[in-house]
Amino acid sequence: MKKRSLTLIFNFSFLIFNCLFVGCALRRPVRTGDYWGNQAAVQQFQRAEKYYYDGKYNEAIAEYQYYIDQFGDIYYGDEAQKKIAESFVRMNQWNEATVAYEELANKFPKSQYASWSLDEAAKIDEQLSNFREAIRLYQRIIEEYYSMPQRPDALKKAKELLITKFPENRWAKKKIEEIDKVVLKKQKE
Repeated sequence: MKKRSLTLIFNFSFLIFNCLFVGCALRRPVRTGDYWGNQAAVQQFQRAEKYYYDGKYNEAIAEYQYYIDQFGDIYYGDEAQKKIAESFVRMNQWNEATVAYEELANKFPKSQYASWSLDEAAKIDEQLSNFREAIRLYQRIIEEYYSMPQRPDALKKAKELLITKFPENRWAKKKIEEIDKVVLKKQKE
């Protein structure tokens, strides 16, 4: 009886270990030398692109998101996230677009599109009269992407919004001082 229960416990733990090991092995990222994995990534991205260019934006968003989940850390995840945001823009879903643009900068901070995406999100927030959110995004561009082409415009727009939309607000005056300190610090670096 004791031997049978030990055998059962051993078999059960062996089964659990195998399920976990095989499950983890199946989720490993595709390597650059993996021909079939690369083909799957290319086909997935092409499928998403076809939906996007056919104007089927909901389907495109789903396919791009699947692509990011499976291959985004190795291949064109930033491009897929950019297309997700642009799909929301084309569908006039502005709040979702701003979230997707900011997600691009959060997930792919070293991307060539990172500062651009924050700028796009800030412009949308400005149009939606979400001025504090737009200022936050412009300030983020100034702090995190100082050497990028969007920085001078972000600096100008942030100060302009603070002065025109919050003229007598102490918070706005502190924000302007904060931005000026960041600029001085970045210039010294």
